Amino acid sequence: MQDFKMSAKPTLITAACAAALSLSLSASAETLKLDVEPGLWQHTFSIKTASGELERAMQELEQQLASMPAAQRQMMEKMMESQGMSFDLKGSSVQVCLTQQEIDRGQLPQQDGCQQQISQTGDNSYSFSFSCDTNPPTSGEGDMTFSSRKAYSGNASFTTEVNGKAEQMTMQQSGKWLKADCG
Repeated sequence: MQDFKMSAKPTLITAACAAALSLSLSASAETLKLDVEPGLWQHTFSIKTASGELERAMQELEQQLASMPAAQRQMMEKMMESQGMSFDLKGSSVQVCLTQQEIDRGQLPQQDGCQQQISQTGDNSYSFSFSCDTNPPTSGEGDMTFSSRKAYSGNASFTTEVNGKAEQMTMQQSGKWLKADCG
């Protein structure tokens, strides 16, 4: 049972993080071009689940990371950094590097296997829906508003699967540009 829990928790947390990333700046170049600043972005989010399972999983993962040997913890951090991300369990935030080339090509950070539809609802406001054919599958909708080229806020509701059961989640999120250099 311990092995199952170890694999189920990261999957649930990965689904939540993937949703946060796929909701953050997920426009397609053919349908919409967002005017955002390239560089290092921090996406902060708060996710609530109907069952409370994610909240328990995050708490247990934090305890597991704290008890992990320093070398192993550093290896995990380096792996995430090599993918342009860092993750703060206490602050529920991820940092993502967004290059001007990615913005120009419409290749903004998003989870592989996800499809998004985004439409402009105001000068700086957008609504979106998404569906991810991932493990576990995730889909949802929400809205976001950019207060500038360097900041946004939004919310979403989505459904994913946890231990074979549908799980409803709601998320509040905000993003801010940190600096031009991602290094």
